[in-house]
Formats: sequence, structure tokens, C-alpha cells
Amino acid sequence: MVRLAPDFYRDFKLFIEDNHLLTNDDRILIAVSGGVDSMVLLHLFLRLRSENGLSIQVVHLNHSLRGRKADEDEKLVSDFCSNNQCEFYSEKIDVKQYAKEKHLSLEVAGREVRYSLFQRQATSSNCLLIATAHTLDDQVETILYRIIKGTGLKGLEGIRIKRGNIIRPLLFATKQQIYDDARKYQIPYNEDHTNRDEQIPRNYIRHQLIPSIRSGLNPALEDAILNLSAIAHDANAFIQPFVREALEHCIIQRTTREITLDISRLKRYFTTVKIEVIRECLKQLKFLHSAGDYKMLTRITQLIETGTTGKQLKIGPELSAYINRNQLILEHNPNNHWSPLKIEPGKEYQTEYFRFVSEVVNISKISLSQTNRNLEYIDLNDLGRQITLRSWKRGDRIKPVNTSFTKKVSDLFIDNKISLIHKKRIPILESDGTIVWICGLQLSDNFKIKPKTVKALKLYYEELN
Repeated sequence: MVRLAPDFYRDFKLFIEDNHLLTNDDRILIAVSGGVDSMVLLHLFLRLRSENGLSIQVVHLNHSLRGRKADEDEKLVSDFCSNNQCEFYSEKIDVKQYAKEKHLSLEVAGREVRYSLFQRQATSSNCLLIATAHTLDDQVETILYRIIKGTGLKGLEGIRIKRGNIIRPLLFATKQQIYDDARKYQIPYNEDHTNRDEQIPRNYIRHQLIPSIRSGLNPALEDAILNLSAIAHDANAFIQPFVREALEHCIIQRTTREITLDISRLKRYFTTVKIEVIRECLKQLKFLHSAGDYKMLTRITQLIETGTTGKQLKIGPELSAYINRNQLILEHNPNNHWSPLKIEPGKEYQTEYFRFVSEVVNISKISLSQTNRNLEYIDLNDLGRQITLRSWKRGDRIKPVNTSFTKKVSDLFIDNKISLIHKKRIPILESDGTIVWICGLQLSDNFKIKPKTVKALKLYYEELN
């Protein structure tokens, strides 16, 4: 049976109770790396389990960053769970490769991979809560780091005690208390040698900056930082109603790929509210890392104030912000790359952005009075051998239906207020090098239905979110 220092264990239970972190009926997934913080957290939960029958499971990520040492961490946690009759689950993921593929730092990649694993395992094992081992020291270091790098009210709050289904039951405990408890009860743990590498910003803050501030400026640094965190929390709670109001009034359009905001309305709010509106939009587009980057959020608000139509800000490899007249558009996957398609009449084609269908029909069965811009009919006999669906190219021209002149496709985009990025998605149907149809926008006069038309080709285009 595991044994614990009574005072530390008492404080652990009081912190959980005071912050309403769990009930006896909860099934808890505990994230355990093998370091001292998470091993002590597991030890505490094992004691809690012995008292009230709490159901717990352990999850471990082998991030493949430290070679044999990472495997030793996994074995340490696995053996400890086995000795204490605790369910254990682990996954081995190459975080370095993930970071490379996603164009992220190792720190950000590690966090994304960890929390993705935690959520997946919590779902598959029916765990209502996920417990992580963040400490009071982690809180102070995090807030200091954010202040130095640049942050807003949200960042000054630091690590939240509870966020969604994630709880941090050790946020009351100092690192020294953690080590004392591990030594007293011989809790096994592994030290990560990279924790001493002061080239890593957080380690520099821990080993150099904090001791220097304590000795030279403020011995009660932790209290000062925690007071700031509490003030930021209250201030942020105060502005949230304004953020919700702004979101309701400023969002013009919202899809899984794109959120469009009304700039004139957004400009009426204070900068802090604007930043929180943009942060929330990025979260809705599943860009959680960018939502936490205060410098990037500030650059987007500056784009609102100074940008002109067509002005674009690259947020990452898969996200852009740009101005289109009086709108700020936040768009996922703005490159809009798709390969040309060779079209056979009567077949259906689909890409990430649209669906295109053609059908050979008898001229007697069509109605030319329809007003659906996504539906057109053309003379089948006018089509050549090479029929292609492709994206717009500079210099493209079309002879609009019922006109005697050609017009630049780019001018048609301007006339129809098609944004710079969105026009890359619109497919153009081409026959032997001549534009037949700018899908959903303009049919060519060269291919329209004529009195002598015998067979028609029905064209249908549907934009996908």
C-alpha cells in the first residue's frame, strides 16, 4: 500500500475540494511522464483511490526525443502501475517528425501531440477527467515567460486549474514540496537532463531569472505573480460579455474553413476585445497554437487598422488573414492548391473545394429560364476533345454570354467582389484552350444553347465548405 506525508496529502485533498475538481464517481486519466511531478501526482491519486474507490488510469507518451532514456521513462511508469494495480496505456510518437511536418517548434509540437493523445485515450477509456502535474512553480514560470515574450490578459491568467475536462490538482504545490514527498516515500522518478539546459527559455527562467529576481528585487516573487494572475482573471471575466457581443455582431460568415468579420463593426471595440474576438475565431478554426500567440494576434489587429483590400498576413502554413474591402477574412488552407481535372461528359468530379457534375440531356427537356448560377446548359457539339477543369490564371479572358466582346476573368472577379484568395478555388471549365464556364459565375457566349442545338450538356457546380 502506498503511504504519503499527511500534511501534503491533506493539502492535495483540500485543493481538489476547494476547486471542485472531481467527485467520487469520476473516472480519471492521469498523464504521467516519469518525471518527479507526475509520479508524485500518481502516488497521490493512488492514495485517494484506496480511500474512496476512485477509478483511475494512466496514460504515457513516449515522444522518441531522448532515445533510450525515453524508453526508460516508459518502463518506469509501466512498472510502477503494474506494482500498484493501475491501468496503463502508452503510445510512441515521433514528435520531431510531427514538428517538421507541421512547421512547429518541438515545444509546441510536443504539447499538441500530448493533449491529442490524452483526449483520444480519455474518450476510448470513458474517463471524464484528465489530470496533469503542473505545479505552482510551473505557474510562475509560465506567466513570467509570457510577460517576456508578450501577452494579453488571457496569457497573464497563466495555467488554469480546470480547462474543459483537464484538471491540475498540483497547482498549489511547490517543486520543493514535490521533491520532499518523493524522497520521503521513495517514489521512483527519472530526471530529464534537458531540464538543466539553460538554452531552453523556460529553464533559463527557472534557474537564472527567478532566483535573481528573488534575491535582488522581490523575495515574494511567487505571491506577486499569483496576484497578477488573479487580477488578470477578473479583468478577463469582465470583458468576456463584450467579446461575446462582438462575435455576435461582427461575424458575417462562418464555415469550417473560413470566418469573415465586419471590420467597421469590429473597430468600435477596444483593442483587447478585438484580440479576444480574433483569438476565439482562430480556436473555432482549430488553430489553438496561433490563438495563443499574442504577437500574431496583435499583428492581425494592426492589419484591421492599416490594411487595404488584398492585404494579406500569413499566420502559418495553413492559415491566412486578409482584407477584402470592409471584411477581415481568416481562412484555413489559403493556398487552395488543386490539380487540373480532365473532364468526360456525364461524369462527376470532386475536390476538397467543390463538386462538378455534367450530364448529357435532350434539348427538349431543359429550361433556359432557370436562375441558378450554379447550373448551366451548353451545346455539346461545341465542345472540343480536351475538356479540362482548372483554376484561374492571370490573363484569362472570356466572352460573356450574349455579348460580342471578351472580358478579363480578373475583372469579372472584381465585379462580383470575389476575394483574392477565394478566386483560386473557383474552377474554370475549358475546352481546347477556350474558357467555357467560370463555374457559378459566367458562361461563355461561344458555348450557349442555340436554336440548332440538338444535344445539351447540363453543368452543375457546388462549392464545398
